[in-house]
Amino acid sequence: MTELRLADELFLIGHDEYTGKPKANDELLGTGLAGAVLGELLINRRISCSGGKVAVIDQRPWGEVVSDAALGELQRRMGTYVVRAWVEHLRDNAREAVGRRLVALGMVRREESRGVLSRKGAVRFPGVEPMVCAQPQVRLAYQLERPGVIHPQMATLAALLLALGLEHLLVVTMSRQETREQLTQITASLPAELHALVTGVQAATAALALTVRR
Repeated sequence: MTELRLADELFLIGHDEYTGKPKANDELLGTGLAGAVLGELLINRRISCSGGKVAVIDQRPWGEVVSDAALGELQRRMGTYVVRAWVEHLRDNAREAVGRRLVALGMVRREESRGVLSRKGAVRFPGVEPMVCAQPQVRLAYQLERPGVIHPQMATLAALLLALGLEHLLVVTMSRQETREQLTQITASLPAELHALVTGVQAATAALALTVRR
């Protein structure tokens, strides 16, 4: 199987592997995916997240369109900004960008249908091989039910799901409360910069929820 990046794994967990429909609204999913793209840059030491602020520390592109685009945007804006601000800035295009990356990998197809009363089409990303697309969720669920050493990317994936309130997407034998407790422990164990990233995503999610209520 192709080695997937953090945002790819979150994307696949956030979409039905058969229909390609998102399991959360676009803004919430976009918030998580924007945070995950920043997480990719952070894990690979292209950016830092000191004190909750994002800064570029390595400007070299690595030839991957989604990460390079995000890195380029960070460079163009210059200065340091809090994670929440960057997440909110990047989230509108995050689902489309990560979806197209998975299309290029041969993991999903992109399908668009237009409604009779709406100009905006509904975009779906059904899996080319649905069972393969389900693997990130299966691996993470397996890890949660057998606690132990966890890879930084998987730990960040777990923490992002909790920050987004999407832990219910994991198919586990534990209760939802037990799942949340396990995810909370994983979040607390993250290195400081990854923890700051997840905290910023959580802040963006909370702000989004307030906007929806109004």
